[in-house]
Amino acid sequence: MSVMKTCRAVLLAPLLRCRFARKLLAAYLYRKWIAHSEAVVAARRQEETLNEAYWMGRLREYAHIVDKGLHRGDFSKGRGVRAYEGAKTALSHVRSREGLDDPSVVWATSRIRLYEKIQSNGSTRLDPPLIVTRCRYDDLLDAIKTRRSIRRYLDRPVEDSVVERIVEVLDWSPTSCNRQPGHVYATNQADIVRRCVQVHGGAACFTEIVAPLFLTFCADPTVYDMPAEVAMPYIDVALGVENCVLAAHCLGVSLTLLTWALHSDREDRELRRILGIPPHLQIIVSAVGGYPSGGAETPGRKNKQLHIVKQAEAISR
Repeated sequence: MSVMKTCRAVLLAPLLRCRFARKLLAAYLYRKWIAHSEAVVAARRQEETLNEAYWMGRLREYAHIVDKGLHRGDFSKGRGVRAYEGAKTALSHVRSREGLDDPSVVWATSRIRLYEKIQSNGSTRLDPPLIVTRCRYDDLLDAIKTRRSIRRYLDRPVEDSVVERIVEVLDWSPTSCNRQPGHVYATNQADIVRRCVQVHGGAACFTEIVAPLFLTFCADPTVYDMPAEVAMPYIDVALGVENCVLAAHCLGVSLTLLTWALHSDREDRELRRILGIPPHLQIIVSAVGGYPSGGAETPGRKNKQLHIVKQAEAISR
């Protein structure tokens, strides 16, 4: 251990025994999360400043709650009024033709109308057919297990049409209350890719490599209830990112994720400036990619940690 680390340990040890000092340290270390959560709460209090994208997110959330009620076997008249009213309020703020034609808004509107119909005629249950996948387990497992983070690429651009197919699957992952918070900023322009990579503290092994494709995945945090849901934007977008990574692999493109956890304030400002990311969006993670010029060895995976509980101990007590 270096002299500096030794001195730091000696000085900090007594302080860390104090609960109040630990709380102060935690507040400092998590100051960005705390400030961000407070900013979202403040924005939500100023309804007139909220944009249409916010209301579309809230509409999806409330319509999802209504939809869950419609599929319950014990649906009864008068149930779900709060979510229904929330959906109607959110829909009233979606006024642009682009917004009204959005497939998620069309679906949410249909849930509102169906709720009204069932409330008026006394129907009690929906019974849609089961959709069965054509994908076999072995095929899916093959895509998952053969995917690699590759850092060597062919001198070949990733076409816009391919980028669109990769990003298309982002919102098809599960998201909390169907909020679909994801936004993607992508570029296949070499000079822009290089500048984006340079502002990533997590871009290990990429500082001298020219990648054909760069993507940044963001979340709209205003659709969440802070601070209770402060981690949900990360979870929801991360689920969608896995979809994109697997879709890219199936299209012959390797995506390698770059952590954003190590970014500085300067790097945050610079990436937003380069890609035009607005201040209210939360940057979750970035990725570089391209058509690989070689492979990568597969790291060993730890033993499966599966705990199948047959009988909860608490029940037998």
